[in-house]
Amino acid sequence: MFFLSTTAFTQNKFEGYNVVLSVPEDQTSFACALRYVPPTTEVKITDLDTRTPMKLTGCGGPGFSFAQTSATTATIRASSVDYRWCFQGEDKRYRVSFQGDRWTGPVSYDWIANQDDRSRGIYNVRDFGAVGDGTTDDTFAIQSALAYIGSRNGGILFFPEGDYHVGRSPNFRGFALPSGITIQGVAGLHSGAANNNILKKNPSIITLEGANRDLFRIGECVARVTFKEIELLGQSQPNTVAVHALGAYYSSENFYFDGVSISTFWRGIYAHGLPQTNLQWQFDYIHIDRCRFVFNTDTGIYTNIRNSDWRIQNSLFINPPKTPTQRADSMYFEHVAGVFVDNTTGGGFPQAPGGTFLNVLDSSHILVSHSQTESMTNAFVYNEIQHPEAGDYTSPIVFLNSSFSLPIIFNARRTFVSTGNLYGPSTFKANEWVRVYSTGDRFCTDGYMGGCHGATNNLFDKATVVFMTGQPGESSVSGYPTVFGTDVQFNSPIKLPTFQQTNLPQGKGDGSLLYCTNCRRSTTPCQSGGSGAPAMMVAGAWSCL
Repeated sequence: MFFLSTTAFTQNKFEGYNVVLSVPEDQTSFACALRYVPPTTEVKITDLDTRTPMKLTGCGGPGFSFAQTSATTATIRASSVDYRWCFQGEDKRYRVSFQGDRWTGPVSYDWIANQDDRSRGIYNVRDFGAVGDGTTDDTFAIQSALAYIGSRNGGILFFPEGDYHVGRSPNFRGFALPSGITIQGVAGLHSGAANNNILKKNPSIITLEGANRDLFRIGECVARVTFKEIELLGQSQPNTVAVHALGAYYSSENFYFDGVSISTFWRGIYAHGLPQTNLQWQFDYIHIDRCRFVFNTDTGIYTNIRNSDWRIQNSLFINPPKTPTQRADSMYFEHVAGVFVDNTTGGGFPQAPGGTFLNVLDSSHILVSHSQTESMTNAFVYNEIQHPEAGDYTSPIVFLNSSFSLPIIFNARRTFVSTGNLYGPSTFKANEWVRVYSTGDRFCTDGYMGGCHGATNNLFDKATVVFMTGQPGESSVSGYPTVFGTDVQFNSPIKLPTFQQTNLPQGKGDGSLLYCTNCRRSTTPCQSGGSGAPAMMVAGAWSCL
């Protein structure tokens, strides 16, 4: 028996919008990173696989138009009702091109067919033409994938094992990110990490070639962007940024970095407001968890924006050496509305120390907990440039259960609350404007650890200590008193320490108070033989009142 068969080609469905992605910098009103050009714009479709005939049919709604113009091209216009264009074809991918707006000019994307219902929303970057061989320029494929996911208002863009090189064109400025996207790789180890003696490269890397450019950009009207388990690598450091956020008018919020390595850029994450609105752009709710910032020459994280909220936890900063030409800071916040740093470490190398772990010009609340740094120039600097308008007492800077032996420097008014921390010798350099509230801190208490042996402790230097308690009795801090501020109002009776006249302590400062149980009143120096009297140290002698 013979069966006669004919070849049947599956018709794949392609849907999209006239979407453009870019981050403008000269706008005078809000300009979202993802925008649309009118549905009347003509879209050109080009065949990418000429081995098979290009047989396309249109499937759009009212106002839609379609025409095949040659054996390898067709034109289409979106529906005037839902602004969507639609066509069907035999291949898995076609190129669409149309005129963008004034910020983008002409745009082109490789557009893939609709996925089946089981996998819709998860997209493999290789389906858009990416190769990931460490040689091919994958810029166009990634840009296509971002536009495609942006037209669907979100999705996961998966980068399987590979080294995806981008930015080879001198016109490349960075990939603009749409809302709701997740950039997902395989692992977040940085390349060269001491975890494997044979394989030194991260499985999933996006490598930026060239200088003076960004890898990714975040503009206005962007929300819920996630980077997960991937390495972002800069090949040339001068003025390169891994993730650059900038805007002026419409806010952007909710950004998550989970298990990401950001290596060898000028700045790792850089967020700032544009001058049109004097840094007033709101870039809010940034969560950084289990990330690594490795050898970013200026700063791992840098912001200059008046409204932002940063949560940085469980992360590591490996800093290059500080030199006259590179800042080598872990974090620098020029203006920031709130920072939480938890369980995070930063450091350089003993013979090549980095810059400052946490460098702040001006801010509202800052909380640093369970963190430490080593082999850096400074642990913390407030108002490094000594701007005369920086600083206020309203929002405290709080250190909790952390360990810092490197200098902590205050150059402006601030309220500093310190609880349960371990500090090294001569850690603080603070002027009298700083108000310190210290509870349970330890100041180099073990004379044989952390450079404490033979060191001189100056505790909080010149700062005004408003409250200080819980001082240990061991090592060089013995004898420091508990301090209860300069204006104290007690709302219940105060119990003074009691002594016999023969046991009155010597060497106390003038103004010290106690109660002598057997002293006579109105005697100076205090004399025994009375029924008891309060005593005050005056001119080096106890005077019974």
